[in-house]
Amino acid sequence: MRDQRGFTLVEMLVALSIFAAIAAMGVTLLRSSVDTQDAVQERLKVMGGINRLRAVMANDLAQAVQRPTRGPAGEAIPAFAGSSNGFAFVHGGAASLDGGPRPNVERVGYALVGGEWRRATQPMLDGTALGDGDRLVGEVAGVAVRYRDESGNWSDSWTSDPGDRLPRAVEVRLTRTGREALTMLFLTAPTLPPPPAAGVPAS
Repeated sequence: MRDQRGFTLVEMLVALSIFAAIAAMGVTLLRSSVDTQDAVQERLKVMGGINRLRAVMANDLAQAVQRPTRGPAGEAIPAFAGSSNGFAFVHGGAASLDGGPRPNVERVGYALVGGEWRRATQPMLDGTALGDGDRLVGEVAGVAVRYRDESGNWSDSWTSDPGDRLPRAVEVRLTRTGREALTMLFLTAPTLPPPPAAGVPAS
């Protein structure tokens, strides 16, 4: 007579235990894979934001121009004014977002405001002030800006006098909450030499 005996209870329990262990390892592996993917996506997002920040600031500073302006009360504003926590200057290459007529130069400012590194623009070069601006980086605990002159010396402030001079380079160091500090170095547009005096040939 054929033996029709099935699995014993012990064999079933052993099989179920093995299956549960394999399932637990599979869930752990899947969870680890998902966490790794999320971390990579977050890292790429942060890197993309930093790259956009660098591109915007590099583009602005590379087109800085020696053009002083006037404030709302008619006060003189230098072409480039900088402190240890921000700077403002006039740059070329500005585009009209609404397609209307406007100059291709604008005044732009970068500053730490309420824990945010912000970029503000001025609607008209003369007679207006910089707006509130847009957030570029959040959760910024501190900022340190330095400016390099034509002699290679660094300073934590800048004045355009004499002659509306521009810094040769600008270094921005952002201290971010819970992240490593971000240090960025930008070159500005080269300062144009003065035109030759009448009757004197250019060298």
